[in-house]
Amino acid sequence: MKRSVSRGMIWLLTLVLLAWAMPDAVSAGVYSTGFKSSRIGITSPAANGLTADGALRVEGLSGLEAVWFCVRGPGGELYTHPAPVTGGAFSLDLQLRFGPGTYTVWAGDNSTRFDGAIRFMVTNSEDKDSRYLSPSACVDSEHPEIQRLARKLSEGKTTDLQKVRAIHDWTTSNLAYDYGAYLAGTNQLTTASETIRTKTGLCRDYAFVVAALARAVGLEARVVYGQVKSADGWPPQQHAWNEVSADGRWVSLDTTWDSGYVRDNRFVAAPSSRFFNPDPQVFALTHSVSTYATH
Repeated sequence: MKRSVSRGMIWLLTLVLLAWAMPDAVSAGVYSTGFKSSRIGITSPAANGLTADGALRVEGLSGLEAVWFCVRGPGGELYTHPAPVTGGAFSLDLQLRFGPGTYTVWAGDNSTRFDGAIRFMVTNSEDKDSRYLSPSACVDSEHPEIQRLARKLSEGKTTDLQKVRAIHDWTTSNLAYDYGAYLAGTNQLTTASETIRTKTGLCRDYAFVVAALARAVGLEARVVYGQVKSADGWPPQQHAWNEVSADGRWVSLDTTWDSGYVRDNRFVAAPSSRFFNPDPQVFALTHSVSTYATH
């Protein structure tokens, strides 16, 4: 019997995030420095090339509902993040998540294209690479509901692995796989806090929830994209799962597969722990890593 993920998760288009704001895709003017466009005005920072320590507070004015930022790290890493506009103003702490070095920041009116009108650079002086610990647009570990739930799940837990197990068990017991969204080809990115509210999602959403809860309790957590297969005869499918750093090592967990399965076009809840902290060699028989997301 195929697990819910075995029909092939639609996470693949998520990798388009890496091309959403690629500098090569924007206009030739992208390499100029600017803090204002026809719809957005950055008031802080007011100069190019400033130094920040792990995060950069960006403030400005706009008539949009949200201003989108694209950040490119020292090694070419990319991530995007929205800043909601309230009363014509916005502010956002942009996480310089990829360690020390020079970052490029773009701002635009949507998440898929940045025309280069607003572009500036900042140097991160913090030595720590926090890409798997700091919040992101979808792994919103700073959200109050995420923080509240993370505190509750970690209460009384004395080891990292116990905390990860509590996160795994909550996720597999409280989220339901949205098979209807899978059949419809839905590919809308959803924040972890929203998935916790609706209690339903696709494999990528499960992975965002696990990563957010783990980061909220101070554990490095990464979202893994790759392929899964089975001995049942179905071909490899795209999928998303997690790796969390616990007690000095990376622990694999697949909460989608452990939450249940699909039978007769409906999801059947059947929480298990088969894919929690499995033997790496056994896990490799079904899961093959393609990339670690920058979420």
